[in-house]
Amino acid sequence: MKQVNVNELTKVAVFGGNDTQTYVKVGKKQGFEVTHHKGKSRNGGSRKVFEPIIRKADCVVMLHELGHVPMDIVKEVCKDLNVPFVINAGISGALQKSKEVLAA
Repeated sequence: MKQVNVNELTKVAVFGGNDTQTYVKVGKKQGFEVTHHKGKSRNGGSRKVFEPIIRKADCVVMLHELGHVPMDIVKEVCKDLNVPFVINAGISGALQKSKEVLAA
């Protein structure tokens, strides 16, 4: 698992959903720097598209709106890169779970 510098905002990549501004705003309130991707790309999902985003993240959040194919790709990349991930319906709960995962 990546080492997280406590003096910097924790970087979280959020996949799924459409409300980027809300995800960034809620993340900032909870001490996260949020990068959002809707999870939609050509052919349902692409490792080439998702991997650079996941590489820069300390933790990955997958919202329930993310389709099955992109979710499987994101999970696989996270496992390959040893980046923790959480799956949750809402952004607030997902970010809380991220804190718990990163604290462990």
